[in-house]
Amino acid sequence: METTEFLLHVRLETAVVETWIAAGWLAPQQRGDVRDFSDIDVARARLILDLQQLGVNDEAIPVILDLIDQVHGLRRVLRGLLDTMQAQPASASRAATDMDAPEGGAAGEAANRSERKQAH
Repeated sequence: METTEFLLHVRLETAVVETWIAAGWLAPQQRGDVRDFSDIDVARARLILDLQQLGVNDEAIPVILDLIDQVHGLRRVLRGLLDTMQAQPASASRAATDMDAPEGGAAGEAANRSERKQAH
């Protein structure tokens, strides 16, 4: 959405939005002279307003936004890993699980105990 629609949507003044863009809190796409705000920009603007209403100072807002960006980035990575694991054949998934389990899982542990008893 263009700037005018964004301002109406989030009920902010142009000067506030310009300040937030300059601070890096919002990052709309730039197409020539036109800024294109996404749904993410709308969500971030609402989050910033909520944080300000809760009394969070301007120095803490970029820290909070950065942490939230990191969490979303990690979620994307984990989703990608999960998709990759689910795309693997069942035998590959079982082999990976068996490698993670100590000494072949519970059955391997029972066999190790049995071997230790026989050695004594």
